[in-house]
Amino acid sequence: MILRKWSVLIGMAMVIWLVVPVAAGIFMVDQNGEETLIADGRLKNASEGMIWILDGPRNQVVFINVDQKVYASGTQAEYCTSISAMFDRMMKSVPEEQRKMMEQMMNKGKGASPQDVSVARSGDGGDILGFKTVKYRVLVDGELYKEVWLTTDGSLMQEYKPLIPALKKFDACTAGLNMGPSPENSPEYQKIWDSGFELKSVIYEAGSPEPETDLVRLEKKTIPESEFRVPGGYKQVSFDELLQTQME
Repeated sequence: MILRKWSVLIGMAMVIWLVVPVAAGIFMVDQNGEETLIADGRLKNASEGMIWILDGPRNQVVFINVDQKVYASGTQAEYCTSISAMFDRMMKSVPEEQRKMMEQMMNKGKGASPQDVSVARSGDGGDILGFKTVKYRVLVDGELYKEVWLTTDGSLMQEYKPLIPALKKFDACTAGLNMGPSPENSPEYQKIWDSGFELKSVIYEAGSPEPETDLVRLEKKTIPESEFRVPGGYKQVSFDELLQTQME
């Protein structure tokens, strides 16, 4: 009788495990301790009490303030409208001369960089976290601007490629907020998106190398569907309200 009860319980547990939605995906941690998940065209990034979820298939952006237990959710266009409105309000409080200068810089940042940007493959980048990489050099006006290490590992690219259109759309949406032109907005640089999965990058400012991306952990694993949901008990607010709390 006891054995029969245990067999029933084990059978129920197996059924529950089978119906829990999971997806193959990627889990990674960078040099700053930021954790990122990628699965089914979605990305989740957690850092310093904030969680950002980008859902490509549903064209949704979610920001979660863990400390205040509030979240905002909407389309990428809705988020960009809110953040642009926030900057407009901020600009009104800036002295006129300074505001005009900032507006000119932001308008320049909306287009591709007027600088001469070129991206060249520079050969084998060695192994990083067990993945073979290819190294690329980004030059701006003939000077080294950035070095990027990409892997073309098939299993990583299978998870990463469905996310690329959403990432490009989000990047284009926020590009206009840059103070000045950015080489990353150039067509030449944007080809890197499709060339491989970035494991490391080093940016050179005033000739000094500074790590930009440096993954210290990378795993291929199944990711529960719950990871891309807002935790229970959190209050929904608008993007405007959430952005305001971040400024306070």
